[in-house]
Amino acid sequence: MRTLGRWSGAVTAVVTALTLTSCGLNEGQDASKPAGGDSSTTLRIGTTTDVANFNPLQSLSKTDNWILNAMYPHLLRIDGDAKKVPELASKYTHEDGGKSVVFTLRDDFVWSDGTPVTSADVKYSAETIMKNKLGNVAAKLTWVEGIEAPDATTVVFKLSRPYAPFAEGVGFWMSIVPKHIFEKAGDITKFANNSDWVGAGAYILKSATPGQRYVMTRNDKYPYAPAGGAAVDTVEYRLYPDVNTMQLALRNGDIDLMGTPVPASAIASFSGDEKIKLQEVGSLGFAHITYNVTNEHLARPKVRQALSMVVDTKSIISTVLQGEGSPMTGPISPIFAEYDNAELQPYPFDPAAARKLLEEDGYADKNGDGKLDGLSFEMVCDQSNPNLTRVAQVVREDAAKAGVELVASCVERNTFLSRTKSGDYDLDVSQWAVFDNPMDQLRSTYLSSNPGGINYNLVKDPKLDKLIDEAAVTTDHDKFAGKIKDLDAYVHEQALLTPLYVEKIQFAYNAGKFTGFQPSPSDLLGMVTGYSLSQVRPVG
Repeated sequence: MRTLGRWSGAVTAVVTALTLTSCGLNEGQDASKPAGGDSSTTLRIGTTTDVANFNPLQSLSKTDNWILNAMYPHLLRIDGDAKKVPELASKYTHEDGGKSVVFTLRDDFVWSDGTPVTSADVKYSAETIMKNKLGNVAAKLTWVEGIEAPDATTVVFKLSRPYAPFAEGVGFWMSIVPKHIFEKAGDITKFANNSDWVGAGAYILKSATPGQRYVMTRNDKYPYAPAGGAAVDTVEYRLYPDVNTMQLALRNGDIDLMGTPVPASAIASFSGDEKIKLQEVGSLGFAHITYNVTNEHLARPKVRQALSMVVDTKSIISTVLQGEGSPMTGPISPIFAEYDNAELQPYPFDPAAARKLLEEDGYADKNGDGKLDGLSFEMVCDQSNPNLTRVAQVVREDAAKAGVELVASCVERNTFLSRTKSGDYDLDVSQWAVFDNPMDQLRSTYLSSNPGGINYNLVKDPKLDKLIDEAAVTTDHDKFAGKIKDLDAYVHEQALLTPLYVEKIQFAYNAGKFTGFQPSPSDLLGMVTGYSLSQVRPVG
């Protein structure tokens, strides 16, 4: 038996729930007081992206999850030490040689309409995801043959074969929704869930005004709140057009916390402001360039290898991040030290050698314009991430030295997510926010048969599939680690991605007004998990 309080390991992505208010932004008023003027406490958080999907079984967006994961509980949450600890579940056990995973639930979670949260909600949530192949959780449920709920606080997942990371992966990623609400919706893939929200997390969304704000109110029934309930009555997410405007809003007192990390270029600017505090958190993700292998040229390994050779990661860390980052070589972050293949050597930054490799692969500049014929690609990125927009420009300039034309297209975040998910791109400059373990990461990103995963390469490689499947059923720890390192080496050799850096993450908030944040690792979770917000209290 594993008691959740002792579970360890780097974890994954989760996020927070919020509420929008229909009135104006009221810039300049006391950010700790609501517009109505009563005595309740409001914490205002800045963001640059609207909510795209209020259905937690479908959404993959960061801002969506900030709202949804504060409202809908998970079996597990992640603490500040990157350990998976109890949320809805109090413990889990393995039975039948690992083919049965049994979760025991707390009995004090209640939906905001007064209905108890039970094992029936967990069973319904998982089965609905499996049936409709929803989101990245569908991949984590691939081997589930059946789910039982023998009583109100017990859920049993029956697996076709053992899968070591199953409990922590599903426990952490899967949102639990109220069965009695969602089953009335009919086709769950068309259920917008955009009003009359019922949740059981720390805060419940009450109103949403796209383009302006999302407002959440305290859930007095949330069992992890301090005695007497959370000190913050209302959490309000305010929308800003860009990070620079959001930074100014924090300095002016219009918001109390930046929901997204402070860009490396702006860190120094906050150092002289006595009321603003910078909080550093660990990173469970990394920045990278992904290649769409359905493109006839990017399907060739030597082209991808050459493109990896025009990426100067050391210079990017030094200039774009101003030293606030660390390099990585393969697809496994150094945070997973026992799985990261230390024998791998990064592709050297050498545009001249990259051009030579491409010429050896049959490419030529027949018209003498300095560009290798056929090697012109669109490189998309998320314009809300200022570091990656700068990276895109740097890589574009260096690629030109190798005869490769890259056209940088940095677009609004939801458009970026839609394009990468649908494969409407050539190169993708992006940042994974959270991976809870290497096995789930590799299955989600590279397994060709993975339903609802994040195989944005669109790779279909039988050898890679076999390596992934063999590692997934290896329960011996040392052998498992060896197989992960073999996968690390193969993905690196094939250059399916070019790792950029592991970023040092810092959040900024007004320490003159609020204290008590319990941050979680990663820019995805950071300061805005429901648990963290429930622990915040006004200063004084």
